[in-house]
Amino acid sequence: MTDLHKVVADEAMLWGDAVAEPYHALAASHMDSQWAGLIAPALDGIDVDLTRSADFACGRGRNTLKLLDEGAKHVTMIDVNAENVAFCTRQFAGNDRITVTQNDGLDLRVIPSSAFTYLHSFDAMVHFDVEIALGYLREFHRVMRAGAVALIHHSNYSERPGVDFRTNPHFRNYMTADLFRHVATRRGFEVLRQRIFSWADLVDGDCITVLRKPAGEPAKVSGMIDMFHGAIRRSMRGM
Repeated sequence: MTDLHKVVADEAMLWGDAVAEPYHALAASHMDSQWAGLIAPALDGIDVDLTRSADFACGRGRNTLKLLDEGAKHVTMIDVNAENVAFCTRQFAGNDRITVTQNDGLDLRVIPSSAFTYLHSFDAMVHFDVEIALGYLREFHRVMRAGAVALIHHSNYSERPGVDFRTNPHFRNYMTADLFRHVATRRGFEVLRQRIFSWADLVDGDCITVLRKPAGEPAKVSGMIDMFHGAIRRSMRGM
């Protein structure tokens, strides 16, 4: 087992049945307010085609349901955690607008190239090891169609490099907005927008990066970075 496979084994399996109520159920109750307060503003003014969407690190499916409500014709749910995959397979059985897929925690080889018009990951990659999070950018580029948009919610916490992420506030792993932006650009993405924001009492510890796979033109960086401060609703404290 490689070092990164060990990281996946040690970290990715924390988010299954054991936290179904304290984490997944609580997070689902905030989905509408998070979409309105964070996701919709991050996508505002950007041409997004939800037709064939991916919900990456889908957990128990709260983002998938919201994507369907927002007009997605089909959502592919992707998660490494076998318990989450089993739950979603049962929960959405018979729904022909949803496909549930398990990956290995390091790549998306189970997904064909140019499969998606939109790729979405919210409230998951904030916990990813930096090498794994950045490693996925190459795969995101591969599975997205030309012109497709991705919204990626990742950590912007850089206070304690090298420590166990479970000892950091809200389990945020090491990452910065600038580092994510740099690697995304090197992978061929156009960086449309970054929004740095606070999560409960963790000031500026999170970032949403919106990417586009260019449709035939060289990738470029727009230079548009939006910062907004202040913690999210008090009710989210402790998530």
